[in-house]
Amino acid sequence: MRLIKIKLSNFRCFGPEEQTILIDNLTVFIGNNSAGKTAALSALNCMFSENSNDRLLHRSDFHLPKGKKPEEMEEQSLYVEAVFQFDELEPDGQGGEYAIPYFFQHLVVENPGEAPCLRIRLSATWEKSSTLEGSIDSQICYITCPESEEILEDHCVRAQRHDLDKIRVIYVPAVRDPSKQLKNASGSLMYQIMSSINWSAETKDHIKTKVQELNTQLEREKGVSIFGNSIAKQWKEYDSDTRYSTASLRFSGTDIETSIRNTEVVFEPTVTGKEYTIDQMGDGLRSLFYISLVDSVLDVEEQMRKEIKSDPENTSFNRKPPILTIVALEEPENHIAPHLLGKLVGNLRSIAGKPHAQAIITSHSPAILKRIEPENLRYFRLTIDSAVSKVRGITLPSEKTESEQYKYIKEAIRAYPELYFAKLVILGEGESEELILPKFWEVVHENVDLSGISIVPLGGRHVNHFWRLLHDLQIPFITLLDLDRERDGGGWGRIKYALTQLLQIGAERERLLDTTKGIMSDDDLERMHDGSVLDTENMQAWMNRLEEYHVFFSAPLDIDFLMLEHMGDQYKKTLGMREGPRITIDEDQVYIKDFETTGQCHPKYDERIETSIRQTLKEHGGNGETYTDEQKKLMIWYSYFFLNRGKPASHIAVLSSMSGNQLKASMPPVLSRLITVAEQMLKGETS
Repeated sequence: MRLIKIKLSNFRCFGPEEQTILIDNLTVFIGNNSAGKTAALSALNCMFSENSNDRLLHRSDFHLPKGKKPEEMEEQSLYVEAVFQFDELEPDGQGGEYAIPYFFQHLVVENPGEAPCLRIRLSATWEKSSTLEGSIDSQICYITCPESEEILEDHCVRAQRHDLDKIRVIYVPAVRDPSKQLKNASGSLMYQIMSSINWSAETKDHIKTKVQELNTQLEREKGVSIFGNSIAKQWKEYDSDTRYSTASLRFSGTDIETSIRNTEVVFEPTVTGKEYTIDQMGDGLRSLFYISLVDSVLDVEEQMRKEIKSDPENTSFNRKPPILTIVALEEPENHIAPHLLGKLVGNLRSIAGKPHAQAIITSHSPAILKRIEPENLRYFRLTIDSAVSKVRGITLPSEKTESEQYKYIKEAIRAYPELYFAKLVILGEGESEELILPKFWEVVHENVDLSGISIVPLGGRHVNHFWRLLHDLQIPFITLLDLDRERDGGGWGRIKYALTQLLQIGAERERLLDTTKGIMSDDDLERMHDGSVLDTENMQAWMNRLEEYHVFFSAPLDIDFLMLEHMGDQYKKTLGMREGPRITIDEDQVYIKDFETTGQCHPKYDERIETSIRQTLKEHGGNGETYTDEQKKLMIWYSYFFLNRGKPASHIAVLSSMSGNQLKASMPPVLSRLITVAEQMLKGETS
């Protein structure tokens, strides 16, 4: 038996429009604070918690629409639905052997030939009344119609609590006192197992006798006697109820039940030579131990199932374990050192891999998200306009038909998980953008991290998949691409690609492709890459159009060349006396920087320019005819700094040597425009 989806409507931050959350064996809820992650876990807890107090609904559980005050509401309704499937009905399924009999008459088949599922729905209504909380009526029912059909009254069959208890949610909130809450929770789990052991009558009698002997021996101590007599005497002065007339010290219980309640785990050996209890451990180890204890309980419950199946009359325990346990853990990274997070994720995978268990966690930790498959992530976002939570899965390319793209995007988003929490994502080509963009942002504003901006390198690949991912998650983004004019696939090819992918994510064709000759046809768009490389004016017009869609170009080539054009002297100043490109003239080695200073001409210098053009524009590239003479000369330096010497070192040397005012004055105009748009997007002035 597996939980496969949760559906919510009007529960806390979830609005009237139903939100469906797909659930895997291990599922991770991500998103910014107050996006609905806790609400989703609390909804499950309201249905399946072992604690009856956790199942109570309150006025605050009903969604309050934006702009509405509580006192303006007369009536509200909500529902939470959990949908389950049964592993044992799958060809390779495991577990759940005795799940179906309990729920058989309530199973639903959506379509012919499909496996049946179980729908359990919590429905509740709130009405204004004379009490502060108002009047709340709730019920949990089996829904006996397919999800595609309207739910009628006859489709709702009230669920009995003893059946619902076969599904267990263990919920650990994010705000917790590890010393208290985790110890109590672990004690509860241990008590469940210990109290269900089939203790023999002989063992019970023996323990009772020994405990009584222990108490008798302790009571003989003079100091104990004095303290006990004082307690008894003073109590009589306070209360004369004959039911509780005698108060006395008791050092241990009188039976096995009381002893079980006092059971705790101790840890040894220690450097002090004494035992440690759970409340003496650090917060991080305490949290890890709790997860480990859940794992242990689930292991024992598997043994219970095996015994029940093989020899039901002779079992070690006197209860049946839950059919399904859902571990709902908020922000497991709390209190845990980064180097232990890998171990924690391993624990959670172990739990989720058991046949009768699943794990749902929430997290803000990139260290955890890097270790989670993107397919297991569910992204929560609070809409700005209506202040309701929306939930989406992570959009990846098809693993079957786009295997290369799938692997690249999957690894890229695992490498940069902070993009999920960003207010704005800036997509760049590579490591140069990662260095340069934050520096220019900082001279205008504060640190990019404080601004909520994530800069993610594309590596020049698969921009369409990143656009689809961010568009589906509704995370604002800006893209800075290399124009690569006269390189193979560059220029018109890059513009065509950007236009095509914008159309794929829903850009309005009539606006995007509007020209002086009317709306560009599909055929003309398909042939755009064949456009004349010399038509730089028209190319610039299309780049201007794309900036309206937050797609910018480092032109004419890439951001490295762009920086060299605007800050070339600063790059040259970072070189030592014997550093830099050289040419041989009359058997003498002449440094280009010295040669250019003199303004001389020489065939060897011209040859070096031509060689650098070929190196810069690469194989199958052009001859540099769209570049000015000054730009062609810069290609010598481009080859030296960025093709041979290394991009990071060159950029770091320049950026660290310049003041904020110098950087601001030298900023390439396209980067200035990009930063302006970023400012507007962060303020919500443009979308």
